[in-house]
Amino acid sequence: MSLGLLVGLLTIALAAASTGAATPPFYALLPSDYPGPLIRVCHTEYGICLIPFTIQPGAPCECVAANGTWVPGLTVH
Repeated sequence: MSLGLLVGLLTIALAAASTGAATPPFYALLPSDYPGPLIRVCHTEYGICLIPFTIQPGAPCECVAANGTWVPGLTVH
């Protein structure tokens, strides 16, 4: 591998890592006004959480709070 190609790949990797757009873990309770884009969301009385996209909108779901309590909700999108 040439040095130029290696430097180019390293530059791309560092740029991607520095964007700060980390995806939250599945089922972790987030504030309702969470700013990041989420593909499928479980909406609860206490906030929202990211859930797998295979869960259909309208299906029941749950999010887990920081204290380990599971909170029931509904898949909205």
